[in-house]
Amino acid sequence: MSIVHGFEMIGEQDIPELRTGARLWRHAGTGSQLLSLMNDDENKVFGITFRTPPRDSTGVAHILEHAVLCGSRKYPVKEPFVELLKGSLKTFLNAMTYPDKTCYPVASQNVRDFYNLIDVYLDAVFYPRISPFIFQQEGWHYDLERREGPLSYKGVVFNEMKGAYSSPDNLLAEYSQQSLFPDTTYGFDSGGNPREIPTLTYDRFKGFHETYYHPSNARIFFYGDDDPQERLRIVDEYLKDFDHKKVDSTIPLQRRFEGPRRVTRAYTG
Repeated sequence: MSIVHGFEMIGEQDIPELRTGARLWRHAGTGSQLLSLMNDDENKVFGITFRTPPRDSTGVAHILEHAVLCGSRKYPVKEPFVELLKGSLKTFLNAMTYPDKTCYPVASQNVRDFYNLIDVYLDAVFYPRISPFIFQQEGWHYDLERREGPLSYKGVVFNEMKGAYSSPDNLLAEYSQQSLFPDTTYGFDSGGNPREIPTLTYDRFKGFHETYYHPSNARIFFYGDDDPQERLRIVDEYLKDFDHKKVDSTIPLQRRFEGPRRVTRAYTG
């Protein structure tokens, strides 16, 4: 099978109801899969997703989602994400943490802007500047307002999750999921429980990136009217520097309960 910019095609299909052609590619070096959807929609979309199953409720996946957008090898500025929000022609720009994956999607109707957004995001996820300072800023740190005052916890994600844990609706959804899947990754809070976030260390945080943010654990998506060959070339510029890696990010099925269970949780907000 022929290789195009480091990728081999493993499937092709027309989707008439969407007037879209779909091609599924696999990167020969890393095994990363890329789904390329081709149509006449001028709103061009890109996304890269990593399966990131947490093993606790320290919010490591959520903190990492914030941290990788705080500067990278090629874009060593404090907050490239904020600069893009101010200056890009984007139609969508964000990142999301789910219980089992972390997604980085962007979209734009301008092809030069679109490719620039892709470059910023690919450099961010593969070569972030996740220093101890950024971990403390985005995750958690001790805060002392006065020399004689008490120590408190602060941090972007820590403060965000304090707000989430003050919402009865949010807690009901979170506790319901954890109660239904207690023996899997869905039994933890991927966003982070404020009581557990301060137990996360920088070494574990950095190790989480090294384990899961690898092309072999990535799924890549394109949609729109841009050049399908250029999509492969842009992505291969990053993936070609990596070798294949076996990443254990599988999520086991929850064992069947032997009988009915009753769960009671208190709300103290």
